[in-house]
Amino acid sequence: MPAPVLIPNRPALPRLLMLFWVAEIAVGLLFAIAGYQLLGPGENGGAAVLILMGVVLSLAGIIMAGHCWQIASLSGNAIEMTDEGLRDRRLTLDPIPWENISWKVMFNGRSYAVQMDVAEPARSAAHIRWPARAMGLFTRLLRQPEFTVAALGTGLSAHDIGQRMAAFKPAKG
Repeated sequence: MPAPVLIPNRPALPRLLMLFWVAEIAVGLLFAIAGYQLLGPGENGGAAVLILMGVVLSLAGIIMAGHCWQIASLSGNAIEMTDEGLRDRRLTLDPIPWENISWKVMFNGRSYAVQMDVAEPARSAAHIRWPARAMGLFTRLLRQPEFTVAALGTGLSAHDIGQRMAAFKPAKG
């Protein structure tokens, strides 16, 4: 196996983005409140749309703020790749054995990302953090691999992270 790869965490950008996501939560709450105030007998559905939009914005903001918080509050390495497995400390503190990981670099419509699935029983044993599990629900809906090895906070691109992972385990398809 190759020498261990240690990718340090760079929290400056995630800290700034966290402010954006907190603002999105606030805007979502304002939409929901405005919709609630419009509810009444003459309402034609606009209030329900505002409430729904507000809830969706707030939920997305909560998940993304949680994700950015995980990255912004981390000290030390963000990602560690060793013979033992992949430890993305933004996802879990536990190493995930390479034989339980299938991954690929994907274009998700806006940018490239390293997406991976983790097979059981390693998935349950890894204690994946709640923001990653919540985002995983969304990526599953899109029929993509569940978890994302975020480039955010690493200073590397998804392709760079993928190249480092390929030294330990080749990408799937």
